[in-house]
Amino acid sequence: MGTPLTATLVLAALLPAVASAQSTPRPTNRADYRIHARLDGETERIEGQLELRWTNRSGESVRDLWFHLYLNAFSNNRSTHLLESKGKLRDKKIEDGWGWSRVRAIRVDGAAGGGFTDVMPTMAYQRPDDGNQEDRTVFSVELPQPVASGETALVQIEWEAQLPRVRRRTGHKDDFLLVAQWFPKLGVYEAGRGWNCHQFHRDTEFYADYGTYEVTLDLPIEYQGKVGASGVKVNDTPRGDRIEVRFVAPSPADQRRQDAFGKTPLVHDFTWTASPRFVVYRQTFRFKDWADLHPSEVESARAIFGEEPRLRDVDVTVLLQPEHEHQAERHFKATCAALFFYGLWFGEYPYEHVTVVDPAWGAAAGGMEYPTLFTCGTAPFTTEDMHRPESVTVHECGHQFWYGLVGNNEFEAAWLDEGFNSFTDSEVLWRVYGARRETTDYARVPVDGERMAPPPGGGGLADALALRAVGLPFTKRELRLLGTSGALEWWRDQPLFSFAPQWTDPRGADRVGYLNDPHTDPIETHGWEYADRTSYGTNSYARTATVLRTLRGLVGEPAFLRGLRQHAREGRYAHPYPADFYRAFQQGAGVDVEWYFRELFQGTGTVDWSVAVEQARRSEPRGFFQGEGGEFLERQPPEPESDDEEDGPRAPYRIEIELRREGTLCLPLPVLLTYADGSTEEKLWSREEQQTSTWKRFVLESEAKLRSVQLDPARGYWIDLDLSDNQWYDATDALAPWRWVERVLAQYQHTLHFLQGLGG
Repeated sequence: MGTPLTATLVLAALLPAVASAQSTPRPTNRADYRIHARLDGETERIEGQLELRWTNRSGESVRDLWFHLYLNAFSNNRSTHLLESKGKLRDKKIEDGWGWSRVRAIRVDGAAGGGFTDVMPTMAYQRPDDGNQEDRTVFSVELPQPVASGETALVQIEWEAQLPRVRRRTGHKDDFLLVAQWFPKLGVYEAGRGWNCHQFHRDTEFYADYGTYEVTLDLPIEYQGKVGASGVKVNDTPRGDRIEVRFVAPSPADQRRQDAFGKTPLVHDFTWTASPRFVVYRQTFRFKDWADLHPSEVESARAIFGEEPRLRDVDVTVLLQPEHEHQAERHFKATCAALFFYGLWFGEYPYEHVTVVDPAWGAAAGGMEYPTLFTCGTAPFTTEDMHRPESVTVHECGHQFWYGLVGNNEFEAAWLDEGFNSFTDSEVLWRVYGARRETTDYARVPVDGERMAPPPGGGGLADALALRAVGLPFTKRELRLLGTSGALEWWRDQPLFSFAPQWTDPRGADRVGYLNDPHTDPIETHGWEYADRTSYGTNSYARTATVLRTLRGLVGEPAFLRGLRQHAREGRYAHPYPADFYRAFQQGAGVDVEWYFRELFQGTGTVDWSVAVEQARRSEPRGFFQGEGGEFLERQPPEPESDDEEDGPRAPYRIEIELRREGTLCLPLPVLLTYADGSTEEKLWSREEQQTSTWKRFVLESEAKLRSVQLDPARGYWIDLDLSDNQWYDATDALAPWRWVERVLAQYQHTLHFLQGLGG
C-alpha cells in the first residue's frame, strides 16, 4: 500500500500507544429453538409449534419477553414497512398476495421447571420506533415471574402464518418457496437498554441471539429431495402424500467441535427453501485446492497473522433452476472464492455445509443471506467476465462471515455487515475474476460495450412525439402506445459500431456508489433514520466500503487486516456495536485512528485534493545589478549558439507545485514527483498542515525537468471526490479525446439515420 518510504511517513503519525488491555466482550444471551411446522400446499399456509429455551446472561432481571412477527409487514398497506415504501416492494405496488402471522397460544415456564403459565392474555403489540398503531410486527408478553440473570425461561408458542407472494425475500411464487423470518422470533435483551426489538422497517434487516435450531417440516411429497435449509438435513421420511424433513443448525457434529478461534459454532436464525424444479448440484470446497491456486495469498496471511493458515473443507449444495443448470460450477466456484479469502482473512467458516439457492424467475428472493444458506441471482447468456452470478454469489456467501458470524445489530448499524461485506467482496472479485466486462441488454440479451452518451430526447413531449406514452388530461395516468423492442433498439443503436468496450474494477464500483451521495448522512446512522433510501444504500454499502479501503491505504494492509481480524475474532457469535469495532480494530492494528472513525464514520466530511504545477528554466541575470561598491553594472546573458537544449550548460528548472484541499477531511497525503531523467522524489502533505491551511506550495530547483506529479501515488485513498485533478503531466494526450468524440458522433449518426427511416 504505497512505497516503503511513503508508508513510513504516513504511519509515523499513527503510532501513539494504543490501550493494550484486552477487551471484555459484553455477555450475550442464548436462544435455542425446537420448531415443528406444517405447510398446506394449496393455501401456502403454515401451522407451527415451537419451544424456545432462552438463557438470560444480561446481568439484569427480565420481566417480559418481546418478539418479532416479521410476516405482518406484508399483511396490509398500513404496516410500517409498506408505509415507508409507499405501498411498493421492489417497485411493484402491492394490492394482493398478502402474508401474515398470528400467535394462537403462548405459555411460559419462567423458572424452567415451575410449570407453564398461559401468558396470552398479556400479549400486546409494541411500537418501539414510531406511533403506527396498525403495525403488528412486534409484540410482548409479561412473564409470570422475572427471569434472573443466569436463569433459563421455557416458552411454548403455537402460531399460524400465511406466506405472502414473494416480493421481498420471503414467501412463495408458484411452487417455489423461500421461507424466511417466518416464526415468532425473540428480540435481543441488552443490559441497560432493555429489549432491542425494532419494527420491520423498509430499510432494516434483522438482529437476534445465537443458539441452535432443530426444525421439522411437514411438506407435500412433491418437495422430496428438493428442500434446502440452514444447518444440515438429518431426516427425510415420506408419509403417504406428505414428507417430513428435519434439519439441525448448526449440525450435530458442528455443535461438538470448536472453530479456529476456540468457540463452539452457533447460529442466530433458520430459513428454508423448496421447489420441485430444483436441480441439485453438490461439491466440496477444499482449502488445499485453493491454497495451491493462490500461494502468495496464503504466504501473505501467514506473515501478517503469524500463524499457519488452515480452513476446514465445506460441503456445498447448489439448488438451481433448470434453465441455469449449466451455471452450477460457476456458482460453486464463486462460493469457494468467498470461503477461501474471507476465511483466510477473518477466520474459517465454522460449519460443515452451506446451501446456495438460485431463486425462481419472477420471485424477488435473490441476493439475501441467512445462516449457512443464501440466495443468488443470475440470467441466461452471462459469462464469467460479466461477474454474474459471481458478484452476488461472493457477496451473499461473504455475509456468512459478517452477518452470520459477527452478529451486529442490522437495524441500528447495517453498515457493520453490508459495508464490510461490500469492501471484502470487491477485493475477492478482483483477485479471482479481475475487471468486469460491461454490457448492454437488448431483450435480456447482453451485448458487449456501453453507449458513450444518452440517447437524444426524453421527457413528456419526446415520449408523446415518439408515441411511447401520452399523458391523459386531468389524471396522472399515461396511455402507452408503443412498447420497447429489443430488436428495434439494437438496430437503432448499432452497438457494434458506436459502443465502446468498458471494463470496471469492482473496487472502483464501490467508489462510484459512494459518490452517489457522500454528504447527506453519517455512516453511523440507524437504518430507518437515513434521509432516504439513496442515503441508506450509499452509507450502508458503498461509502463504508470506500472508507474502509481508504483506511487500509492509511495504515497499510498488514495492520488493516490484523485490525479487522481482531474485530472478527471478538465479535464472533456476539453482538458488536460501532464502538466495539473502533476499539477492536485499533488494538489489532496497533494504531491510533480514533480521529478517522470520528470524522469518516460519525461525520459527513469530504475531501477533494488537487495539484497544479508551473515550471521553467531559472532566468539568466539580465539588467543592472548593484555591486559591492554601490555602483550599478549591466549584465546581459550571452546569445545561445544553438536552439538545442542539450548544447552547453543550462540553468536549472524552477518548479512551483501547489496542492489544494477542498472539504473538511484531512488525511496525510503522499506526493510523488517524477523527473525526465527517471529519478523520483516523495513529499508528504501532513494532516497537521492541512488542518491549518487548505493549500501548500513546494518550490524546488532541479537540473531535470519535472515530468509528472501524483497525489496518493499508490491509490490507497478512494474517498477523494474528484480524481481527475490528482495528477499533473508535463505532456498531454491530444488524440484520446477525439477517439471519444468519434464514438459519440457515430452513435448519434446511427440514431438520426434510424429516426429518418421511420419518417420515410
